[in-house]
Amino acid sequence: MAQKKRKKKKSENDVSPVAITLKVLWISISSALKLIIAVALIICCIGGGLLLGVFAGCIITTEPVTEDQLDLTYQGAPTQILDASGNVIATIQGSDIINRELVDYDEVPTDLYNAFIAIEDERFYSHPGVDIKRSVAAALGFVVPSLDSHGGSTITQQVVKNITGDDAQSVTRKVREQWRALQLEKELSKEEILELYVNIIYMGSNLYGVGAASEAYFSKPISDLSLAECAFLAGITNNPARYNPLTTVGRANCYKRQIDILDKMLEQKLITDEQYIEAIQEDLIINDDYRQEAKKAAIYSYFVDAVLTDAKEALIEAGYSKSEATNIIYNQGITIYSTQDSRIQKIFDEEFCNLANFPVNHMYTSASDMAQAASVLIDQSNGHILAMYGGYGEKTTSLGFNYATDAKRQPGSSIKPILIYGPLIDAGIITSATTTDDIPVFFNYQTPEEKWPKNSYSEHRGLVTTQWAIQQSSNVVAVSLFKDNMSFCLNHLKKLGIDRTNEAYLSTALGGLEQGVSPLEITAAYVPFANGGTYYEPITFTKICDKNGGLILSNEVKSKIVYENAGTTTIMTDMLESVVTSGTGSAAAIKNGAGQSIPVAGKTGTTTSSYDYWFAGYTPYYTCSVWYGYEMQKTITTAEKGAAAKLWAAVMSRVHEALSPKNFTTPSTGTVSCTICKYSGMLPSAACYKDPRGNCIINGTFLAGTEPTQTCTLHQTITICVRATDEAGKYYRASEYCQEYTKREITGTYREIPEASYIYMTTKKEYPRDWDYELTHSLDVCPFCTQVFGGITGGGNSGGGNSGGTTTPNAPDVIDASSMNTITSVVLPSYSWSFNSCLYKRR
Repeated sequence: MAQKKRKKKKSENDVSPVAITLKVLWISISSALKLIIAVALIICCIGGGLLLGVFAGCIITTEPVTEDQLDLTYQGAPTQILDASGNVIATIQGSDIINRELVDYDEVPTDLYNAFIAIEDERFYSHPGVDIKRSVAAALGFVVPSLDSHGGSTITQQVVKNITGDDAQSVTRKVREQWRALQLEKELSKEEILELYVNIIYMGSNLYGVGAASEAYFSKPISDLSLAECAFLAGITNNPARYNPLTTVGRANCYKRQIDILDKMLEQKLITDEQYIEAIQEDLIINDDYRQEAKKAAIYSYFVDAVLTDAKEALIEAGYSKSEATNIIYNQGITIYSTQDSRIQKIFDEEFCNLANFPVNHMYTSASDMAQAASVLIDQSNGHILAMYGGYGEKTTSLGFNYATDAKRQPGSSIKPILIYGPLIDAGIITSATTTDDIPVFFNYQTPEEKWPKNSYSEHRGLVTTQWAIQQSSNVVAVSLFKDNMSFCLNHLKKLGIDRTNEAYLSTALGGLEQGVSPLEITAAYVPFANGGTYYEPITFTKICDKNGGLILSNEVKSKIVYENAGTTTIMTDMLESVVTSGTGSAAAIKNGAGQSIPVAGKTGTTTSSYDYWFAGYTPYYTCSVWYGYEMQKTITTAEKGAAAKLWAAVMSRVHEALSPKNFTTPSTGTVSCTICKYSGMLPSAACYKDPRGNCIINGTFLAGTEPTQTCTLHQTITICVRATDEAGKYYRASEYCQEYTKREITGTYREIPEASYIYMTTKKEYPRDWDYELTHSLDVCPFCTQVFGGITGGGNSGGGNSGGTTTPNAPDVIDASSMNTITSVVLPSYSWSFNSCLYKRR
């Protein structure tokens, strides 16, 4: 027994190391495999649980289809837009200007239902809303692209997708769709689901539902369709772009799919062999004119475009999502109450299509080469937009580019009243009688040696009032005032709905904006001048109601006082009237149908290189602006000069045809009038009445408290000697040595002139128009008489003279003729001129 045990022990010791190693390796691999399997099972369980949780959560949080969504009269009813008088001006058939015509279940041929079932959902009558077989096939087709799955959505699922608008490309969306389809099948019969389906499916060419498609493609009601026509229509919905009956390729694709559908119907015994053969042989007559008919019917006015855009923005601002706002506007049969005055809009439509208002457009065949124009007219009493037009000629598309609301063009000088003059007068910084010197200036800091700005009238007028500067559109005056009040002016412009506070440049004073303005913005900014100082945010509609008349949104006008002094608008209107009666805007004068003049106040605008023309103005009734220019900016020709003002007049003359003339409304308090010197803006002095121009004294209107209180110091009466002139061509003041024969007492002006401007003027001999009435700026007395008759070598009484000064040998004197040669040959010493401030300021 012991021996046996020993032998056994020996045999165990005899096991090879290789066997032991293999055994250990197998044990390790087995353990690892068990661990991997265990981990995989755990992961699968966790993943499955998570997936199940996601699906469960998705279903729990999914809202079922609502009754409103199932109500196609609610979903598919067209939106109506009414004008201010309650007349329908547009009927919107659905999103993207769709065409929708609802039909009842019994109106639709059985062949059409069967055609859809055969190709889209052959087990429609047997499944509960989801076809498991098709869903599995679709899933396999997603994993293995080579498999033909034919799609997994049943007709019920397609109904759910279309009425909810839930079409995201995701697994969770598919889960929501299937769950909703199952619930929908519990609520509706198969016939009710089919009725929803044929009314809501997209049939291409902006057509929704088979009713609209039948009328569009075959020009017949749905009930009259043949089997062949039913099969043809049923094929479109699979891919409306590919199966488009109105294109050559699309129609060929439609015929191929028609055959496929008829084959399916025959295979599923939904038609007989005889019906199949008859349908195959039938020649279909397609309405090829539908595209043009639909295109023309779907083109709405610029005003309607603006209403649709504004309504959507207002709904989003009220808390609706973008998709919700779109759905409300296009698919819920709402009514939008617009502000359009259809009488005025008709005038706009006609005048902006009138070739006579576009002098060079007859020369072009391409619309992109032709001049364009845009205009907006606002009721200044409430901010309602009454009419607009956004281009030249007949409108060719809906929701396209609208120059009236979308174009951002530089406004030129039309910005001056709202940016500079109105705000500064309201603040008491200037008055209508404030004088500014229109002389050569050098305000461009990048090129300080170059004269800038320049005036459109190519000269300088000298001392001019604010009123004259507006009337004649002085650029020098506008920039001179703006540069010292830039921040204040830009902040005021922001109150008028035009925020350009980031454009603090001197060129902004001339309308040289980096971001331009639209005719709508300019018109709205002029409204406060016309109504006493109130800015209204312009609106195109007042309210939106649902199909039952319930209020969805009220679009209240937002307003604010932008001119604190009531008299500001009176003064601005008076000045802007002079633009039309005596200034650059004379082409904008209008008369009514009886030939009576209607008061007009406004301002012209022309941009650099004459790329844009503007006229913004108002009457006691309406405020309107017109822009005229080109799509691709180019210089407007001479033949088009004043085109904006002329077009404004053409439109507004007709608008006011039946209106009686009346004066602008002016406040009873807030302004005062007094007599002033028009060259200084101050109370007249005795010297003012001696001004040789003879028209120095005028009446001015001022905000109470801003009227002048000091007497004019600009006009002076001095005694000069005619023997010598300074470098500016002015006679020196007479010295004690000047003879009575050469003395003259004259009255003129003496104003402060910047040194750079004075040097430029005297060097270039480029003087303002009123320079003839300016007195000498030298503090020296006559150097000729001082040297010759006073025996003084050197300068005059002030110790200096002016190089470039000249003697006047023809002036009368008491020297006898024999000695004249000696006297006139005296060489005057070289004088150095130094700049001095004006006398009246130092005094």
